[in-house]
Amino acid sequence: MTTASASTSIPAFPRGRLIAYWAATGLVAGPSLMAGAVDLFRLPPYFGVLLHLGYPAYFGSLLGVWKILGAVALLAPGYPRVKEWAYAGLFIDYTAAVVSYLAVHDGAAQLAGPVFSLGFLAASWALRPPSRRLAGTPPAAELSAA
Repeated sequence: MTTASASTSIPAFPRGRLIAYWAATGLVAGPSLMAGAVDLFRLPPYFGVLLHLGYPAYFGSLLGVWKILGAVALLAPGYPRVKEWAYAGLFIDYTAAVVSYLAVHDGAAQLAGPVFSLGFLAASWALRPPSRRLAGTPPAAELSAA
């Protein structure tokens, strides 16, 4: 009598997709950790941007903590529900940055950072392996085909 091992029942995750996932995730988590530290510790010159956009200084502490926690959540193994919340929170952060820059009439160059971050965030979310998804969540390709 033979028994199938657990590894034979789990489909292989393509190596190229895994590399793309980690590259996109790194391009989200790394800058989020750095931006969170800048906001939390009110480091110049970037903290001045927060003030220029019209936010109060204390808002930097709030943003900084959540950016750092979001980055850690994306990098840590397990906890797929926490990861989903981190993706949602970072999506809100980046879209709020776009709207804030537009509201103060900053140039298109200022929009590049949050727009590219949104793209890398979407790529990270779409490419995440099954171990980093909520149970029963289909891959992004299956979502777009529905």
